[in-house]
Amino acid sequence: MFISTVKFAILLFVTATLARVLELDTSNFDDVVLNSDKHTLVKFYASWCSHCSKLEPVWEELATAYEKEPNVQIARIDADKHQKVGKRYGINGYPTIKLFKKDDVQHPIEFEGARSVEAFNNFISAHTGVKPPSSASNLVVKLNDLNIEDVVGGKDAFIAVTAEWCGHCKNLKPIWQKLAEIYQGDSDTVVIGQVQVTDPEPSDWIKEKFQIRSFPTLLYVKNGDLQNPEIYEAPRTLSAFTEFVNERAGTTRAEDGGLHPDAGLLHSLDDLVSTFVGSTKHERVKLANKLTEALNDLKKENKYAKEIRYYSKLVNSLVNGPYDFIPREIARLEKMLGEDLAPEARDSALFRLNILRYFNSCITANTYK
Repeated sequence: MFISTVKFAILLFVTATLARVLELDTSNFDDVVLNSDKHTLVKFYASWCSHCSKLEPVWEELATAYEKEPNVQIARIDADKHQKVGKRYGINGYPTIKLFKKDDVQHPIEFEGARSVEAFNNFISAHTGVKPPSSASNLVVKLNDLNIEDVVGGKDAFIAVTAEWCGHCKNLKPIWQKLAEIYQGDSDTVVIGQVQVTDPEPSDWIKEKFQIRSFPTLLYVKNGDLQNPEIYEAPRTLSAFTEFVNERAGTTRAEDGGLHPDAGLLHSLDDLVSTFVGSTKHERVKLANKLTEALNDLKKENKYAKEIRYYSKLVNSLVNGPYDFIPREIARLEKMLGEDLAPEARDSALFRLNILRYFNSCITANTYK
């Protein structure tokens, strides 16, 4: 019994390390599926089956979603190669998907719905009581004829119009989810959305309005203006999408979801700031008015409000003190970023740190004279 337990533990560790989807065969099926005390959703597939190949991205996404769920595991077995297991469960077509409930593994339940992450989540939840995990997929806003005007109103929106049967749409899906994850901190101004025309929700108005003729079609809506969307025709890569949204929405996101090193910087004022910071205390009093006027001019553009406030704070500290505020604040924020911060707090710290570091780079021997 001890040897069997150790064998199972080692097997499960190695399998999970190699991939989120557990790869099964004749030798490990019973240990992983029947003896694990977990609910296991198993895909019985064949290597030559085109439908099985099309399902693979969905299966990987599903496994990733349940990666941290202790009671559910996602697995697959080549039942054409391992026919002994396939025959045991009456597999005569591919892919066949069965749920082995941990309290009744001898009577697996066959899945017969649409082969989508949402459908599999609902199936697992209905039969096990385990709620679908929250994931990046939930950050992609589902749009349709009934909600698009309300959701997009007043915001920038990058919208993918897709169809369930479309292979290019399936390839786009994980990238689109990652894009939504990147911009979750800007959800008050930017929507990363999807219209799935094969879903039950109505989408005829959207298809006609935007003359959708192929999938995926990517649309960018500025400030909620559904009358004049921009068609995106550049490469469908995460870096290209991120650069595109940043340019259109005025955001400064990096591909890891953090802020770009330039976030917060007002480059039109670089020369003024450099001269101001690098001057003596006496000279800065005279230059402060000019820099303040430039900041007030930017206010007229009705943007950069946060940047202007923080620039003004640093200008005041370099005129009235404390004169060592910049290096002290850099040290404090860098220490803070080493801690486990909420996304909003991390963004705020990075935003201020970018500006502080630029001001600090302009310090000269004259600054403290």
